[in-house]
Amino acid sequence: MFNGTIPGDMRSIVLEHARQWPADSDVYIGCSGNLTIERTIASLGHRMHSNDVNPYSCALGWHFAGQPVPYRLKEESREELEWMEPYLDDGPSTLACLMLGTRFLQYVGKNGLYHRRMVAATRDQWPEMHGKTLAKIEGATLRLASFFPGDVREFVEKAPDDAAVVAFPPFFSGDYESMFDGIEKHFDWPAPEWPDLTEEGKTALLRGIMDREHWLLGLHQERPDLHAFVRGKVQTSNRGTPIFLYASDGPRRVVVPRQPTEHVRMPKVRPDSDLMTGEMKIHPLTGGQFAALRSQFMSKTIKPGQPLIACGVSVGGMLVGAFALLPPKFDPACAYLMSDFPVSWTRYRRLSKLIVLAGLSAESKRLAERSLAHRLTHICTTAFSNNPQSSKYGRGIPNFKLTSRTEPAADGVHRYQLQYEGPYGEMTLAESLDLWRAKHAKDVR
Repeated sequence: MFNGTIPGDMRSIVLEHARQWPADSDVYIGCSGNLTIERTIASLGHRMHSNDVNPYSCALGWHFAGQPVPYRLKEESREELEWMEPYLDDGPSTLACLMLGTRFLQYVGKNGLYHRRMVAATRDQWPEMHGKTLAKIEGATLRLASFFPGDVREFVEKAPDDAAVVAFPPFFSGDYESMFDGIEKHFDWPAPEWPDLTEEGKTALLRGIMDREHWLLGLHQERPDLHAFVRGKVQTSNRGTPIFLYASDGPRRVVVPRQPTEHVRMPKVRPDSDLMTGEMKIHPLTGGQFAALRSQFMSKTIKPGQPLIACGVSVGGMLVGAFALLPPKFDPACAYLMSDFPVSWTRYRRLSKLIVLAGLSAESKRLAERSLAHRLTHICTTAFSNNPQSSKYGRGIPNFKLTSRTEPAADGVHRYQLQYEGPYGEMTLAESLDLWRAKHAKDVR
C-alpha cells in the first residue's frame, strides 16, 4: 500500500534506537515521506507527530492524523479523469485515489500508445483496484498525534525540548518537486508554502535536530563534521546509494552487500608473458568468478551490475581478461557489452582491445544467442571518458562506430558519455587474435 524508500535494514536500526526512548514520549518525525518511520516505530506506543510538504505525504499525514484530505481534480484535468470524481470524498477514498495515482497519473495527457493503454487499463479496472486499496487503508492501525504541512525547520523548532526528533531529509535539489508531479499536475489541494533548503537552512536544520537528548538523522552522504555521531550505514546493493544514520547515542550497525566470489582456476597472464603464440578462447564464468575478476581488475568508478553471460578470455592457456553481456533493452537484435577489462599487469598496452574483440566475436555471439534463444545482429556498449573518443573502442575495432556523445557523463566522474555500436560476430576468435597481433601487439611497456 505504501511506497517506501527507507530499506528494511535501516528501519531495523531505527527501531533499535527508538526502543531506548521513554515509552510515553513524543516523537517528531520531519520529512515523513511515506510514513515509513512512523510505521516502523508505531508498536512502541510513542505519540508521533509528522511533517512534510509534498501532496502525497500531506494526504497520508492528514488522513492518519484524523484530518480531511481535501483534494479536487483541476478543471483542465476533469475531461480525462472525470471517472475519478465520484471517489473523491475528502477522506480515505480520496487517499486511495492518490495512492493509485502515483502509478498512472504520469501517463495522463500523453499520446504514446503505451501511455494511452496504461490509462485505459487503469480506468477499466478502477473500481476493483480502488476497492482493494481502500480496504487496506481502512484496515491500517497507524495513528498520528498530529501532522504539520510546512517547512521542516519550523516543525523542528516547535518540537518540545524533551521530544525525540527523527528526520531523513531530501538533501538533493528538486527531490520533492519531481517525485509527485502527477498529483500536483492534476489536483488542486491546500499546498503549504515552504522555502528551498539552502546551505544555511541545512545547517540550521541539523542544529535544531541535534539540540536535544534523543535524535536520529538519516543522510545520503557521509558528513565528516558529524563523524562522532555516526551510528549506522546501510547499503543494500553494490549499485545502491548508501544511507548514513547519525544519532545522539545508541549501538553502531553496518549493513553492506556481500559479494560471493569464486577462484578462477586458470593461470593469469604474467607481466613478461608472450602472447604472440597460442590460440584465443573464451570460457563461461560463474557469477562468483566474474565478480572476483571484476573486483580485481575493473575500474572502481564503474558500478557493478549482474550480467546475462560472463566469459573469461585466454590466450595460450593464460587468462588475459574478461567480458560480460546484458540482454537487449530496446532493440531485440542488439546485445549490450556490459563490461570488458584486461589483466592489468600485462606489458601489452592495448590488451584491452583484444578483450573487446573477443566480446564482439562470432563465438561470443553464439553463446548470447543460445542463452536468449533468438538471433542477434549487432552489439553496443557505453564508455566514459574525458576525451571525445574512447581510446579502447574508437580505433582499431573494425566497424565499431561512435553513435552518440553526451556531455557531461552520467557517472559524475568523466566529461563524456560515449555510445558505440557495430555488427556482432563478423570475426571469429582466431581472426580477432590475428588482427590484434598485427595492429596492436607491438605497443608494449
